[in-house]
Amino acid sequence: MNLKISYYKNGLLSIHRGIAFGAPSNAKPLYFLAIIKGIEDGVLLGNKITYENKLKAIYEELCAQYEPNRKAAPYFKPFFHSIREIYYDIKWKGGQIPDHKWHTPSPKFLKENIEYAHLDDGLWDLLQDQSVRIEFRELIVNHYLKTENK
Repeated sequence: MNLKISYYKNGLLSIHRGIAFGAPSNAKPLYFLAIIKGIEDGVLLGNKITYENKLKAIYEELCAQYEPNRKAAPYFKPFFHSIREIYYDIKWKGGQIPDHKWHTPSPKFLKENIEYAHLDDGLWDLLQDQSVRIEFRELIVNHYLKTENK
């Protein structure tokens, strides 16, 4: 197996998830699926995920599809909190995160202070291959989103 693919698979299987309504949140796995779909649909043409893009609608559609009976986490939460993952980072205006006292910034703060978010270049390059996108999508769905009742 390609070591780079294995590295990112391990990262995807180790997503840090919070607890929402007494169960682990799937906001970040769903957000990553939205990124994959955004690449496939031509919404993301480069490795710059701006807060003001069509990815929010894709994220909300995927939340409704995979967790129809669960209230979806607002888009700004996985957009910001994915910075805890090995494959994702945010480019702040001015080069660094502004002073803050919050755990989760508001959407207004994100719009005003973030240039864009981005994936590691290695992961972005891998996701340009349809077979890798399919493999990663199946990995996420099977690991986080499938229940025994489906």
